[in-house]
Amino acid sequence: MYARIAALILTLALGAVLVGCASTAEPEPAVDVPGDAAGLRLAPGMYDLDDGTVQVIGTLEYRDLEGGLYAIAGGTEADGGPDAVIAVVNNADEFASELEALEGKTVSILGTRFDGASIRMAGPEVIVDSIEELSDTGIAE
Repeated sequence: MYARIAALILTLALGAVLVGCASTAEPEPAVDVPGDAAGLRLAPGMYDLDDGTVQVIGTLEYRDLEGGLYAIAGGTEADGGPDAVIAVVNNADEFASELEALEGKTVSILGTRFDGASIRMAGPEVIVDSIEELSDTGIAE
């Protein structure tokens, strides 16, 4: 019985020491990894924002499918690889010159999800409010 109580006390003391050591540890400084942008940019994908809009990050591509469309592609192997469509631009006519100039570049699109019916069956559609190019450092050029 005394051995069990001693083991319990020793376990609690060791746990308290470990918690104390963990809370005083200094955070490791960010490491500058070339080409990685040190985590400054989100990975390609579609992100829901708090205000009900979405941010889409990926490579802007023109695809000659179903009459032609602009799509944002990118992703990991789990997402279908770098050619997987993240989103399709719904209102490409309104941003024609910007889309043409940014084709093949990494972009960030802010907009809203399109909930209506569509003939495009390439991926979820986004109504674009703004589009900008992202550099390798995650900062718009």
